[in-house]
Amino acid sequence: MFWIHGGGFTGGTGADQASDGGDLASREDIVVVNINYRLSTLGFLAIPGTSITGNYGIADQITALEWTIKNIASFGGDPDKITIIGESAGAGSVRVLLGSPPAIGKFQRAVAMSNLGGGSYALAGQNIFAAAGCNQTSLSAQIDCLDKVPALQLVSLNANARYVVQDGHYVNTEELDLVNHNGSTAYVDVIFGVTANDGASFTTYPKTEVTSELAGIQASLGITAAAAQSIIDSGLFPYYDTGNITLDSFNVSARVSEDNQFRCVDQATMYAGSKNNIFKSSYFYEMHRTIGGYDPNNIGGPPATPGYPYGNPNLPYFRYHGADMPWVFGAFGPGQNFRDAADLYSLQLSTSYFGAFVRTGNPNPPTAYVKVRGYDTVLEGTQKAGTWKQVGAGGDQGVLMEIDWPSTVKGFADLAQCKWLGYGVDYYVNGGR
Repeated sequence: MFWIHGGGFTGGTGADQASDGGDLASREDIVVVNINYRLSTLGFLAIPGTSITGNYGIADQITALEWTIKNIASFGGDPDKITIIGESAGAGSVRVLLGSPPAIGKFQRAVAMSNLGGGSYALAGQNIFAAAGCNQTSLSAQIDCLDKVPALQLVSLNANARYVVQDGHYVNTEELDLVNHNGSTAYVDVIFGVTANDGASFTTYPKTEVTSELAGIQASLGITAAAAQSIIDSGLFPYYDTGNITLDSFNVSARVSEDNQFRCVDQATMYAGSKNNIFKSSYFYEMHRTIGGYDPNNIGGPPATPGYPYGNPNLPYFRYHGADMPWVFGAFGPGQNFRDAADLYSLQLSTSYFGAFVRTGNPNPPTAYVKVRGYDTVLEGTQKAGTWKQVGAGGDQGVLMEIDWPSTVKGFADLAQCKWLGYGVDYYVNGGR
């Protein structure tokens, strides 16, 4: 399992305790490899018309893949059974590698957790000359100036480069080709997925109380009153009145953000990948039980109640971006405690899903393996949930596994909402039109 960390292409590290692979490796009989790659301006600066073509962070990932292929057998791994997996920007990297000519053929499976965005790749990087004080009139002089800026200063500028670009080598198409089964996209087993409320992490909770749903949506999403009104008029994002207008409008906004930035693009990707036979197999999940995660609004998790001193997960709470990490790596981080038995049971079940996928390309844990290992809870969980089906088994509705305790097989969520937002489930089937 080849882990690519997230962090918006500007931060993060493979040494993050949340991605410690020790528990997962020992429990699921796999080898976990965590990598680092160049970030920010050092990793993604691109200047059109020059030799500074960008995507250096992607190049690092491919170099690490090549090292893994060459050396992993010495650690007990199989170079012909490599699964690339990443969360957030790491998931974005997985999407890039799926269509990157130098990467295709170097891995056999792929997992993208909460891929943020996923549309077209940029044609040019951000211009940071002004921020670096390189205001010369000629491009060559500006580049010479930038070359003299110390690396630490360069990555500390207010402006930075953080986007994958179409460079003609590592990325040679505007977006991942989900139409043509011609080798331009890696023909591998793939899982994409989201947390139930990824979007809440990228929605602003109003700093002052609002007096209407319209004002709340406008403030939370940073959009015009007309755009906010169109969301209300669509009737697709219901407003549930709890008596707290600010919170209720934030809930609506978080759902819009979830669909617009995460769910719709990724569901459409998996649907097209399955329907057009782009991927060897296609699976989708929604993580419905989480802990922690990216919470810039400091809303927190479920409140404590009698018998649940660490929070009651049976009450409503936001499943934030990145909050599914423990359910992949099999361990809670510092300060995180099991809130109830279902936290532990779902954790064991989920790591078995991902472990099975890494070993076999199928997320359904083999019954014989589970029994031999004595994983009685996992056996119970798979029997309750049933088979995690491929996306195509759901026809035009798609199918996903809602990971919880118990897990549940369901159709794709928010299909009407996604269509209204411009990313219907068939968006990529005909080339993103």
